[in-house]
Amino acid sequence: MMIWVASILSLLVAFSLLLALLQAMAQRAVLRTQAPPVPEEFPPVSILKPLKGVDADLKENLRSLYRIDYPEFEVILGTEDERDPALALAQRVAAEFPHVRSVILSSSAAIGFNPKVNNLSNLVLRARHPLLLISDSNIRVPQDYLKDLVAHRVQAGGGLVWSLFRGIQGRGLGGMLEAMQLNAPVMGGVSAVMRLLKRPCCVGKSMLLHREELEAIGGFRFLGQFLAEDQVCAEELGRLGRPVTVSGNLIDNVLGRRTLKEFVGRHLRWARLRRHVSFGGYVGEFLLNPVFVALGALAAVRTSDAAVVAGLALTGMSVMNASTDRVLGLKRPMWAQPVMELALSLLRGVLWIVPFFSSTVVWRGNVLALGPRSRIELKEAAPVEDRVFDTRERHAPA
Repeated sequence: MMIWVASILSLLVAFSLLLALLQAMAQRAVLRTQAPPVPEEFPPVSILKPLKGVDADLKENLRSLYRIDYPEFEVILGTEDERDPALALAQRVAAEFPHVRSVILSSSAAIGFNPKVNNLSNLVLRARHPLLLISDSNIRVPQDYLKDLVAHRVQAGGGLVWSLFRGIQGRGLGGMLEAMQLNAPVMGGVSAVMRLLKRPCCVGKSMLLHREELEAIGGFRFLGQFLAEDQVCAEELGRLGRPVTVSGNLIDNVLGRRTLKEFVGRHLRWARLRRHVSFGGYVGEFLLNPVFVALGALAAVRTSDAAVVAGLALTGMSVMNASTDRVLGLKRPMWAQPVMELALSLLRGVLWIVPFFSSTVVWRGNVLALGPRSRIELKEAAPVEDRVFDTRERHAPA
């Protein structure tokens, strides 16, 4: 009987490794997708940049946006709080690029409980152009970034275009774990959903879409009801028959130093979010963690063969993810790969169970309960102080 159990568990580990391999292959397929043809014209774009505090290396992140090679674009940056130090830093960076129209503002006006969407709903009011690019503050981009996104959108016939990204400069144990999480399980997973399952999917670090398409799904007021506003946006556009496209022209998610506690908190927030966006998909995530599956099998049968299978699973995932790092242009000491892989696999496996028993997240002081599709219900509001609306605007010289 024990032999049969061990055989079944070994097959389960093998199946889990196969799924992880398919994810990695889908991610590489996206990265290696041929660049779209250059369109006949590049329409003007309004870039919406929501800010909250001074992220790691925020100055260089903003500079990279101003340095993009594109005929006409404007940058609209803003915070909820006029005392946010990110405002002063944004003003200094904008002053370095007087040829780019910049709007820098702060507003505490809210349309819901998703703080990012609240910020965006204020920024979009100042946008001059119908084509909108949403770009997170911790993103750093190459010079051809915007041309590539617009070319993808023209090739697809409209719709939403988002960017594959890699986690870089993750320092501290939490930062290193988060980089590994983003670069393999997260980006591999969303690539597989797009390439293999042919379902609309989006991670909203970078999203290009037309204002009319945004308004057709209810605008930011509708998206503000959800914590996973990026995925809901992609799904709603898909229902309207609009294409959702991912670009393999990599952008960087600059992480900075993170503690283990910070990593666990962010991981649990994302896990709870995914569990409410797709319950079946979240249940299946257990099989996308081969090392944890193998360790579970070892704990169940406690045989030397199971120990060998667990060792092979760890070796296989270490080699696979080291290869993915090379494709992404990243380097990690070979001795560190299996150690970090084991740590991340154990954390992912143990924390996977939590969202089945807990549906609340704490985000920027608000305690939020999540419903279907990550719909937000406020449980406890963060303390609110009176804030003064403050707008500072600067135009390019005529």
